[in-house]
Amino acid sequence: MASIWKHPKSQFWTACFTDDNGRQLKRSTKLTDRNKAMLMAQKYEKAYRMKLTESQARKVVSDIYEELHGEQLYHATVRKFFADWLGGKQAEMSPGSHKRYKTAVDKLLGFLGERADRDIAYIHKRDISALRDKTATDLSPATANTDLKILRTAFRQAVVDGLRLDNPASAVAILDERREAGATSRRPFEESELKKLLTQIKGEWRGLVLGGLYTGQRLGDLASLTRRRVDFDQELIKFRSQKTARDMVIPIAAPLLDYLKKHIPTEPDGPFFPGAYATKQEANGESRLLSAEFHRLLVEAGLAKPRPKDKNSGRGHSVKRTVSELSFHSLRHNTTSWLKRAGVPESVVRDIIGHESELVSREYTHLDDETKRKAILKLPVLK
Repeated sequence: MASIWKHPKSQFWTACFTDDNGRQLKRSTKLTDRNKAMLMAQKYEKAYRMKLTESQARKVVSDIYEELHGEQLYHATVRKFFADWLGGKQAEMSPGSHKRYKTAVDKLLGFLGERADRDIAYIHKRDISALRDKTATDLSPATANTDLKILRTAFRQAVVDGLRLDNPASAVAILDERREAGATSRRPFEESELKKLLTQIKGEWRGLVLGGLYTGQRLGDLASLTRRRVDFDQELIKFRSQKTARDMVIPIAAPLLDYLKKHIPTEPDGPFFPGAYATKQEANGESRLLSAEFHRLLVEAGLAKPRPKDKNSGRGHSVKRTVSELSFHSLRHNTTSWLKRAGVPESVVRDIIGHESELVSREYTHLDDETKRKAILKLPVLK
């Protein structure tokens, strides 16, 4: 039987009802009137028990809204909703993250075709599931999972806005991302490779590589490093991560400190790496051009193979990427591994690198055979 409940700290009543399978469901009514909230709970229960189609359920919700508020419920096509949703997200995230969100949305709209101009209530779990499987086949399971998480967030907003009864993406499972045997994966640089690289590169790129090695930070953040963000008295770098919006404070290691002191900008907001800064601005705040330039340096140093020209389409997450073992991001793997090898506690390593979880940190940790051999030798000998 339908009922209502209100949390002591909330002004709104929550509708409590049972579906045709006996599941207990709850949904906020966004109402402060007890009688109106009870009416909504009863209609929700009736709708679920009748096993209505999505369009019929949408009609029920619309009728409830009109009966309670005296006006029709706002409707939106898939295309219109996602355009508005992306517009609202633009101010909340970096240009790179916003582009990633838009890429996921564009895949959905392209997959739906003409159906993208129908009401968002008509999108079914099977649509999201089919899109996930197609993306996993065309690109990778990791890309499919990232897209799915983005769509879950979007459809959650559609539920909050009253445009849907449920979130079709939340019912679709995340795929197993384990790599196939023999698949290329990112790794840290070997010591001989680092020496070769540092011998080959000159100018700003030498400073950027030192920055990557001794801070473990991303290429885009280093390219944006300005005089204002470096405290030479305390020997600290302070900035906000573009990807995670996390405030970072990192002590400066001697090799990097020496480089920065020799290249101090004249203006407080002047970049330490003006060429890289300009390249990033040219790419609308993204690091893709810098990453491509670094790959060319690796090729010149004999540490990577040239990429086929047709792969550099500029379509980003819309085409399957050729994963290189070495990239600028590999330096983060080096820093993480070096810190852990030196016995630095996990919590400290995560704070320096900026990893949000221990699981992610483990993905960046690579221990050599000698380190593991020394660990094994510490095991007790039973007689």
